[in-house]
Amino acid sequence: MKQFCDLTAYCGVIFDMDGTLVDSDKAIAKAVEPWCQMHNLDLDMVLKTGRGIRFKDFITQFVPHLDIHNEAKNLERAEETFVNCVSEVAGASRFIHYLSEIKLPWVLATSADKQNAITRMQTCQLPIPAEMVTAQDVCKGKPDPEPFMLAAEKLGLQTHQCLVFEDSEAGVTGALEAGCDVVVVGGFCQLTHPRIVARIADYTSWNTTIEEAVKTCKG
Repeated sequence: MKQFCDLTAYCGVIFDMDGTLVDSDKAIAKAVEPWCQMHNLDLDMVLKTGRGIRFKDFITQFVPHLDIHNEAKNLERAEETFVNCVSEVAGASRFIHYLSEIKLPWVLATSADKQNAITRMQTCQLPIPAEMVTAQDVCKGKPDPEPFMLAAEKLGLQTHQCLVFEDSEAGVTGALEAGCDVVVVGGFCQLTHPRIVARIADYTSWNTTIEEAVKTCKG
Protein backbone atom coordinates (compact mmCIF):
# COMPACT_ATOMS: atom_id res chain seq x y z
CA MET A 1 0.00 0.00 0.00
CA LYS A 2 1.27 3.46 -0.90
CA GLN A 3 2.40 5.89 1.80
CA PHE A 4 1.54 8.95 -0.26
CA CYS A 5 -1.15 10.12 -2.66
CA ASP A 6 -1.66 13.17 -4.86
CA LEU A 7 -3.26 15.93 -2.78
CA THR A 8 -4.04 17.93 -5.91
CA ALA A 9 -6.72 15.34 -6.73
CA TYR A 10 -8.84 16.69 -3.85
CA CYS A 11 -10.57 19.94 -2.98
CA GLY A 12 -10.59 19.49 0.79
CA VAL A 13 -9.34 17.37 3.67
CA ILE A 14 -11.33 15.89 6.56
CA PHE A 15 -9.35 14.87 9.63
CA ASP A 16 -10.42 12.64 12.45
CA MET A 17 -8.70 13.85 15.64
CA ASP A 18 -8.00 11.14 18.25
CA GLY A 19 -5.39 8.76 16.91
CA THR A 20 -5.11 10.79 13.72
CA LEU A 21 -3.88 14.25 14.73
CA VAL A 22 -3.43 13.74 18.47
CA ASP A 23 -2.35 10.66 20.40
CA SER A 24 -4.94 10.55 23.16
CA ASP A 25 -4.85 6.83 23.96
CA LYS A 26 -3.40 7.35 27.46
CA ALA A 27 -5.85 10.12 28.30
CA ILE A 28 -8.85 8.09 27.18
CA ALA A 29 -7.66 4.97 29.02
CA LYS A 30 -7.14 6.93 32.25
CA ALA A 31 -10.61 8.46 31.94
CA VAL A 32 -12.37 5.19 31.14
CA GLU A 33 -10.54 2.91 33.60
CA PRO A 34 -12.44 3.98 36.77
CA TRP A 35 -15.73 3.70 34.87
CA CYS A 36 -14.81 0.13 33.83
CA GLN A 37 -13.89 -0.77 37.38
CA MET A 38 -17.21 0.64 38.63
CA HIS A 39 -19.15 -1.54 36.20
CA ASN A 40 -16.85 -4.59 36.34
CA LEU A 41 -15.85 -4.28 32.68
CA ASP A 42 -12.59 -5.19 30.95
CA LEU A 43 -10.75 -1.97 30.07
CA ASP A 44 -9.01 -3.28 26.94
CA MET A 45 -12.25 -4.68 25.57
CA VAL A 46 -14.10 -1.40 26.17
CA LEU A 47 -11.32 0.67 24.58
CA LYS A 48 -11.22 -1.59 21.53
CA THR A 49 -15.00 -1.56 21.14
CA GLY A 50 -15.22 2.19 21.51
CA ARG A 51 -12.28 3.28 19.36
CA GLY A 52 -13.39 6.08 17.07
CA ILE A 53 -16.98 6.02 18.34
CA ARG A 54 -18.90 8.53 20.45
CA PHE A 55 -19.29 7.50 24.10
CA LYS A 56 -23.09 7.56 23.81
CA ASP A 57 -22.98 5.17 20.85
CA PHE A 58 -21.02 2.36 22.46
CA ILE A 59 -21.63 2.42 26.22
CA THR A 60 -25.18 1.24 25.61
CA GLN A 61 -23.60 -2.14 24.87
CA PHE A 62 -22.31 -2.32 28.43
CA VAL A 63 -24.74 -0.41 30.67
CA PRO A 64 -28.03 -0.15 28.76
CA HIS A 65 -29.96 0.09 32.04
CA LEU A 66 -28.31 3.42 32.99
CA ASP A 67 -28.88 6.99 31.80
CA ILE A 68 -26.63 6.96 28.73
CA HIS A 69 -26.59 10.75 28.42
CA ASN A 70 -25.27 11.15 31.97
CA GLU A 71 -22.77 8.32 31.57
CA ALA A 72 -21.38 9.91 28.41
CA LYS A 73 -21.18 13.34 30.05
CA ASN A 74 -19.32 11.88 33.04
CA LEU A 75 -16.77 10.22 30.75
CA GLU A 76 -16.32 13.40 28.73
CA ARG A 77 -15.63 15.36 31.91
CA ALA A 78 -13.19 12.68 33.05
CA GLU A 79 -11.30 13.03 29.76
CA GLU A 80 -10.78 16.73 30.42
CA THR A 81 -8.84 15.83 33.58
CA PHE A 82 -6.15 14.02 31.58
CA VAL A 83 -5.68 16.46 28.71
CA ASN A 84 -1.98 16.80 29.57
CA CYS A 85 -1.54 13.16 28.57
CA VAL A 86 -2.23 13.90 24.90
CA SER A 87 0.47 14.60 22.33
CA GLU A 88 0.72 15.45 18.65
CA VAL A 89 0.86 12.60 16.14
CA ALA A 90 4.32 13.06 14.65
CA GLY A 91 4.37 15.59 11.81
CA ALA A 92 0.70 16.57 12.09
CA SER A 93 1.40 20.27 12.72
CA ARG A 94 3.77 20.55 9.77
CA PHE A 95 1.32 18.79 7.48
CA ILE A 96 -1.56 21.06 8.48
CA HIS A 97 0.72 24.05 7.88
CA TYR A 98 1.41 22.72 4.39
CA LEU A 99 -2.33 22.48 3.68
CA SER A 100 -2.61 26.16 4.54
CA GLU A 101 0.31 26.95 2.24
CA ILE A 102 -1.39 25.31 -0.74
CA LYS A 103 -4.79 26.69 0.32
CA LEU A 104 -6.38 23.26 0.68
CA PRO A 105 -9.20 23.69 3.23
CA TRP A 106 -9.61 21.21 6.05
CA VAL A 107 -12.11 20.38 8.76
CA LEU A 108 -12.33 18.08 11.79
CA ALA A 109 -14.84 15.24 12.02
CA THR A 110 -14.32 13.83 15.49
CA SER A 111 -16.30 11.64 17.88
CA ALA A 112 -15.06 13.76 20.78
CA ASP A 113 -17.25 16.47 22.26
CA LYS A 114 -16.43 20.02 21.17
CA GLN A 115 -14.74 21.15 24.39
CA ASN A 116 -12.40 18.13 24.46
CA ALA A 117 -11.65 18.57 20.77
CA ILE A 118 -10.63 22.21 21.21
CA THR A 119 -8.64 21.52 24.40
CA ARG A 120 -6.71 18.63 22.88
CA MET A 121 -5.85 20.56 19.74
CA GLN A 122 -4.68 23.51 21.82
CA THR A 123 -2.65 21.29 24.16
CA CYS A 124 -0.84 19.81 21.16
CA GLN A 125 -0.38 23.32 19.70
CA LEU A 126 -2.37 22.39 16.62
CA PRO A 127 -4.51 25.03 14.88
CA ILE A 128 -8.23 25.06 15.57
CA PRO A 129 -10.05 24.77 12.25
CA ALA A 130 -12.67 27.28 11.24
CA GLU A 131 -15.17 24.43 11.05
CA MET A 132 -15.49 21.16 12.93
CA VAL A 133 -17.97 18.33 13.36
CA THR A 134 -18.08 16.97 16.91
CA ALA A 135 -20.12 14.47 18.90
CA GLN A 136 -22.92 16.96 19.50
CA ASP A 137 -23.34 17.91 15.85
CA VAL A 138 -24.68 14.66 14.41
CA CYS A 139 -27.66 12.40 15.04
CA LYS A 140 -25.64 9.33 14.13
CA GLY A 141 -21.95 9.00 14.90
CA LYS A 142 -19.26 6.88 13.27
CA PRO A 143 -19.41 4.31 11.66
CA ASP A 144 -22.40 6.11 10.15
CA PRO A 145 -21.37 8.37 7.22
CA GLU A 146 -23.20 11.40 8.67
CA PRO A 147 -20.11 13.05 10.28
CA PHE A 148 -18.25 12.99 6.96
CA MET A 149 -21.21 14.15 4.93
CA LEU A 150 -21.66 17.11 7.30
CA ALA A 151 -17.91 17.84 7.24
CA ALA A 152 -17.91 17.94 3.43
CA GLU A 153 -20.95 20.22 3.54
CA LYS A 154 -19.09 22.60 5.88
CA LEU A 155 -16.31 22.74 3.29
CA GLY A 156 -18.84 23.44 0.56
CA LEU A 157 -17.83 20.22 -1.21
CA GLN A 158 -19.19 16.86 -2.30
CA THR A 159 -17.84 13.92 -0.33
CA HIS A 160 -16.02 12.47 -3.35
CA GLN A 161 -13.97 15.66 -3.50
CA CYS A 162 -12.63 15.09 0.02
CA LEU A 163 -9.67 13.09 1.35
CA VAL A 164 -10.19 11.70 4.85
CA PHE A 165 -7.46 10.88 7.38
CA GLU A 166 -8.69 8.29 9.88
CA ASP A 167 -7.26 5.72 12.30
CA SER A 168 -10.23 3.60 13.41
CA GLU A 169 -12.28 0.98 11.61
CA ALA A 170 -15.44 2.84 12.60
CA GLY A 171 -14.13 6.08 11.10
CA VAL A 172 -12.79 4.47 7.93
CA THR A 173 -16.08 2.62 7.42
CA GLY A 174 -18.08 5.83 7.76
CA ALA A 175 -15.77 7.77 5.44
CA LEU A 176 -15.92 5.12 2.75
CA GLU A 177 -19.69 4.85 3.01
CA ALA A 178 -19.89 8.63 2.63
CA GLY A 179 -17.98 8.35 -0.65
CA CYS A 180 -14.62 9.77 0.44
CA ASP A 181 -11.13 8.49 -0.31
CA VAL A 182 -9.23 7.59 2.85
CA VAL A 183 -5.70 7.64 4.22
CA VAL A 184 -5.39 5.26 7.17
CA VAL A 185 -3.21 6.58 9.99
CA GLY A 186 -1.55 4.13 12.40
CA GLY A 187 -1.96 0.38 12.63
CA PHE A 188 -5.37 -0.14 14.21
CA CYS A 189 -7.48 -0.33 11.04
CA GLN A 190 -6.86 -3.36 8.84
CA LEU A 191 -9.77 -2.84 6.45
CA THR A 192 -9.06 -3.03 2.73
CA HIS A 193 -10.92 -1.08 0.06
CA PRO A 194 -10.08 0.46 -3.36
CA ARG A 195 -10.68 3.95 -1.94
CA ILE A 196 -8.15 3.49 0.85
CA VAL A 197 -5.46 5.29 -1.10
CA ALA A 198 -2.59 5.25 1.41
CA ARG A 199 -1.50 4.02 4.84
CA ILE A 200 0.88 5.96 7.09
CA ALA A 201 2.30 5.47 10.57
CA ASP A 202 2.32 9.26 11.05
CA TYR A 203 2.97 12.33 8.89
CA THR A 204 6.77 12.24 8.96
CA SER A 205 7.31 10.42 5.68
CA TRP A 206 4.49 12.41 4.05
CA ASN A 207 6.13 15.71 5.03
CA THR A 208 9.50 14.50 3.72
CA THR A 209 7.94 13.62 0.36
CA ILE A 210 6.31 17.05 0.17
CA GLU A 211 9.52 18.89 1.08
CA GLU A 212 11.52 16.93 -1.51
CA ALA A 213 8.91 17.72 -4.18
CA VAL A 214 9.03 21.42 -3.30
CA LYS A 215 12.85 21.44 -3.54
CA THR A 216 12.68 19.74 -6.93
CA CYS A 217 10.22 22.33 -8.23
CA LYS A 218 12.38 25.21 -6.96
CA GLY A 219 15.51 23.58 -8.35
